[in-house]
Amino acid sequence: MTRVGLPPATPVVFVVDDDVSVRESLELLITSLGWRAETFAAAHEFLARPRLVEPSCLVLDVTLPDLDGLELQKRVAGGRPDMPIIFITGYGDVP
Repeated sequence: MTRVGLPPATPVVFVVDDDVSVRESLELLITSLGWRAETFAAAHEFLARPRLVEPSCLVLDVTLPDLDGLELQKRVAGGRPDMPIIFITGYGDVP
């Protein structure tokens, strides 16, 4: 879908992390850079959000309570192959 005649859309950075302090910190950082931030505490919350036309990316925690980050990545890649994903984790033992 093209936004003919409209100003460029502000990119959206989605953050999915179960740690509220991480979500709030990343939201402040993202908005300070002029982008929109939308945060989610669980994978299913993110999956329930309708898809955007605007450019977007996903900052994704590897360890989530409902659906782990790698499984969410598979689901996102299947339906939104144009969305870059940046993984974060509080655990350094990811193989």
